[in-house]
Amino acid sequence: MHVLQLEKKKIKLVRFKKYEINEIMAIYSKKISIGEWKDYSICFRKNYALFCIHKSSYVQPTFEIMKKKGNETVFSLKSNNRLIKKSNSLSKILEHFKRPKLTLVS
Repeated sequence: MHVLQLEKKKIKLVRFKKYEINEIMAIYSKKISIGEWKDYSICFRKNYALFCIHKSSYVQPTFEIMKKKGNETVFSLKSNNRLIKKSNSLSKILEHFKRPKLTLVS
């Protein structure tokens, strides 16, 4: 009996580092405790990592925090497929969530 040996290619996936996840989860836990956010999902790919924030159980996420690897790491924040902020620093991206949510009352 002949056994065929297949060589598996090791694909390096882009991942969030532990301190990056801790930064995101610190804000996430505050937002979930006040009922603003409901769930999250994480996706790792060859070219990017994605942390999606859901306000409800709908399929499309409300916010997406993306980490792209290239010559340098770039973070971006999107909402409804629109770019809100882009930076080399995750902390600068997360500042968007630290601002108070203001609404116009008439």
